Amino acid sequence: MSRRVAITGIGIVSALGVTRESTWDGLVRGACGIRPVTAIDTEGYRSRVAAEIDTDLLGPMLTPLERRRWSRGDQFGVVAAAEAMRDAGLEDARVDPRRIGVFLGAGTSDLIRNEQYQLTATTRGIEHARPSQAWNHFPSTAVDVIASRFGLEGQRSCVVAACASSTIAIGQAVDAIRAGRVEAAVAGGTDALARLTFSGFNALRLMDPGPCRPFDRSRAGMNIGEGAGILVLENLERAMARGANVYGELAGYSFGCEAFHPTAPEPDGTPVRSVIVGALADACLDVTAVDHVNAHGTATAQNDRAEARAVRCVFGDRAASLPVSSLKSMIGHCLGAAGALEAAVLALTVARGVIPPTIHHAETDPECPIHVVANMARDQAVRCGVSTSLGFGGNDAALVITALSG
Repeated sequence: MSRRVAITGIGIVSALGVTRESTWDGLVRGACGIRPVTAIDTEGYRSRVAAEIDTDLLGPMLTPLERRRWSRGDQFGVVAAAEAMRDAGLEDARVDPRRIGVFLGAGTSDLIRNEQYQLTATTRGIEHARPSQAWNHFPSTAVDVIASRFGLEGQRSCVVAACASSTIAIGQAVDAIRAGRVEAAVAGGTDALARLTFSGFNALRLMDPGPCRPFDRSRAGMNIGEGAGILVLENLERAMARGANVYGELAGYSFGCEAFHPTAPEPDGTPVRSVIVGALADACLDVTAVDHVNAHGTATAQNDRAEARAVRCVFGDRAASLPVSSLKSMIGHCLGAAGALEAAVLALTVARGVIPPTIHHAETDPECPIHVVANMARDQAVRCGVSTSLGFGGNDAALVITALSG
C-alpha cells in the first residue's frame, strides 16, 4: 500500500516578508509586494515593477561568506528550508540523513550575476570579470547548497520546467516517499529576478506597468516576482508517531505537457483540466470534494481565460461558487518557485481556514466565469484544495492538499 504523505513544515520567503508568518499576514491583509525594481536597471521597459525581496532582511539569517558567495535564489532557498525544517522539528526527529531527500524546482539560478559577469567580460575584458559571479550558474546549485547546509544525503532532484518546476518537484518528492526511497523530503522551489526574464516578458508584452489584476476584465499582464517556498514532506505514519504538527496531506498530484505552443496555453483549457482531474484521481477524490482552487492566475489574457475554462469544465455549475484566488496579485509570478509558494500557502489555508484574496480586482472578465475571492480574505473551512501551475513549453501540473483525515 502506498504511504500517505504529510506536510509537517513550511518555510516561505517572498516580497511580503522573509518568513512564513510575515508572508501569511501580508496575504491575509491583502498587502501588495509589487513595487519599483531596484535589483536591475529597468530604464526603457514598458513595466518597471516586480515583487522584489528586500535582501537586507536576509542578512541576519546568513553569514557574511554565505551572503557573498551564494546567489539570491540560493539564499532564499536556504532561509526557507531552515524555517521549514525548524517548523517540522526535522533536525531533532532522528531521521537518518541518508533518508531525507531534497527536491526543488528552479529557473534562473544565479543568472542576475552571470549577466553581470558577461557584461563586464564583453565591455571591459575577461580579466576584469569576477569569477565568483559565474560559479553558481547551474540551476541545481540550490539543491546542493541546501543538502550541504543541512547535511541531507538522500535522493536529490532539480526540475527545470518553467513555471511548473516546483510543483513537479513536490510531486517527485511525494513519489519518493510513497515508494519508500526516502522517509522525508525538503521539497519546493526557489527563483530570483534576472534581466533575461524581466526583459523577455516585457518583449512579449506580457507585463503590466502596474500591479497585476488576475481574472479582471481590465487586466493588462503579469508582474514577475521572486522568492522561495519549501515544504517538509514526511511519511504520515512516522510523522504521527513522533508527534509532529501536520498541516495537511499532500494527497495527489499530476503533471503533463500540452505540446500546443512554446508560450501560449491551449485556449480551451483541456490540458489544464486533465492535470486537475489527474491529481484528484491520484488522491482518490471526486471533484465534489474540492473547496478551493489556488489558481496559477498570471493576469495575462490567454492564461487566465484558459485556466478559467478548465475550472469551469472540471467543476461545472459549482465553478460559479467555488472560491478561486491568485496570489500573484500580491507576490508576483515567482517563475520556477511559483508553484511551491502557492502550495505552501494552500497548506496554510487548509490548516487555518482562511482563503487569501485576489487583490486589485474590480470586475471579473466574462470570459473567466469563475468565483474570484476578491480583495478581502475569506474565513472558510477548506478540507480539500487544488493548486495549479501552467508553464511555458506547455508544462502543466496540479497538487491536491487535504486536511488530515483518519
